[in-house]
Amino acid sequence: GGAFAPGYIRSIYSSQNSTFTFNSGYSYNPELGQWESSTFILGFDISGDPSPLAIAEIPGEPINQYAADLFDGHLRVATTKWHWWNDVSTTTNRIFVLKVPDETEGSKMNVAGFTKHLGKINESIFAVRYIGDKGYVVTFEQKDPFLVVDLSNYTDPHVVGELEIPGFSSYLHPIEIDGVQLMLGIGQHVNESDPWAGWDGVKISLFDITNSSNPIERTNFIDKNAYSNAQNDFKSFRYLAASQKLILPKSEYNYGAEGNFDGFVVYNITLDSITSSFEIQHASNDEIRFGCWYSTHMPPRSLVFKSKVMTILSHTVKSTDLYDGDEEWKLNLDDALGLNETECQPYFMTGYID
Repeated sequence: GGAFAPGYIRSIYSSQNSTFTFNSGYSYNPELGQWESSTFILGFDISGDPSPLAIAEIPGEPINQYAADLFDGHLRVATTKWHWWNDVSTTTNRIFVLKVPDETEGSKMNVAGFTKHLGKINESIFAVRYIGDKGYVVTFEQKDPFLVVDLSNYTDPHVVGELEIPGFSSYLHPIEIDGVQLMLGIGQHVNESDPWAGWDGVKISLFDITNSSNPIERTNFIDKNAYSNAQNDFKSFRYLAASQKLILPKSEYNYGAEGNFDGFVVYNITLDSITSSFEIQHASNDEIRFGCWYSTHMPPRSLVFKSKVMTILSHTVKSTDLYDGDEEWKLNLDDALGLNETECQPYFMTGYID
């Protein structure tokens, strides 16, 4: 069967037996006489032949697929609603809890409850993760409130813990070390003394979420002037629980004669430290500045097999020993193309392969 909804599909969430699509669009508010951002949700039963299951409409928009989660017959969705005309706050961030109907209850998902505004005024949601009856939300404008939301009472979801630190996380990944429940956060650091100066480097945070009412940042690592695709392309993130190693892509371009980098970094993660073990360089400084490159490139990915990490990035594929950082082999995919000068493109100006 099929179904239709207004707007365009912004994200999709799937569980073992259900799939939900989240369409971003607008609905008219007659009280304000304005069109407002809304999310139109379509649910499908995929336990057998796919068939329409449920529909709903909620205010605002989810940031990505991690903003939604199905738990105990209820769909939790975090959204940011923008209203630029408001003099008090331009955003409203909430988690909505919707009851997924059974076959006797029709097709509409009714809202069982929703939180108050999450974060401070003008902040928007940057990251969301759910674990059981808890939700973890990062909002940001100048600082990063890391919020813990109790979702155990479907009619009264509410914040039970909050931590405020500089910068923000745009991806949250739950891990466990020595029996301690933790959350890895990947994002950007922001200079506290001048928050309007912009983001100034990759920030990796390790949050202790053992006590929901008192989350703490056990440690962090800041790589100044760097950027990681893992902040937005979550498939480029890899954490190895057995060895407690984190593998992230890293890019840095400063227009200068030194310090340009494109590759990966392997980090060691412990309860109280995040340290860089070694870097995997995919292109040298001169290759980045003066090389002749094809017009498309590959997004960053990493694969681990028998203590070797194979990394795929831009125009090259490499194999590296995971423990000593020694290069096993390297393949430049552009070498066989025979590019001439008129076909050359700058390293960081090529587009992704579809």
